[in-house]
Amino acid sequence: MNRPPVPPHDDPEPTEETEAAPPLDVRARRTRDRLREAVLRLSAERPVEEVAVADLVREARVNRTTFYKHATSPAQVLEQVLYEELDRVRAVWITDVLAAELPVHEIWARASGVLLDHLERYDALYTAGLVGHRSAVLHRLLVEHFTVSVATLLARDPRAVPDGEGSVAWRVEAASRFMAHGEVGIAEAWLSLPAPRERRLFVSAATVLLPSWLAPGAP
Repeated sequence: MNRPPVPPHDDPEPTEETEAAPPLDVRARRTRDRLREAVLRLSAERPVEEVAVADLVREARVNRTTFYKHATSPAQVLEQVLYEELDRVRAVWITDVLAAELPVHEIWARASGVLLDHLERYDALYTAGLVGHRSAVLHRLLVEHFTVSVATLLARDPRAVPDGEGSVAWRVEAASRFMAHGEVGIAEAWLSLPAPRERRLFVSAATVLLPSWLAPGAP
């Protein structure tokens, strides 16, 4: 899709803004929000690795200097947006597992519902990136987030670490990556279905395929 050029908007940022600095001021938040909205629009049209910095700054109406105060690439901006929501998905799942109040299939069904809300909210983006394996970057972002989710849970509840050969660290790494790739695989299979997609198909696959050993205390 061809877009008319938009003049860059000079949005000065405070020079002291670093990772250890206080929260972003109003101007910086506005710039960050413009970049995030822009990367979501562009990544819904084509895989994020095909979005150049020049495309993003033009779409967001900021200059390159301002952009590099917020991120090093469009993919990093996208990661920031998606990870904020995926962190909440992780929190729901880990809370349910550690509470051990629900049967395992209900824990997976509840977590799947929250994840589906996220996938549907950004349907065009995930369809453009994951259907047909078009975006290795988006695939990696999801796999890495899900890997950290499983590893975080296993660190909090060592009872769930699978038995087997090798150190605990090796078994956690292997189990976390195995689980992450499986969960992303379910998402890719579901997104490949013609719209409108039935949520029950995703939930059913997750509850049947994802293991019960991750929730050893569940009833």
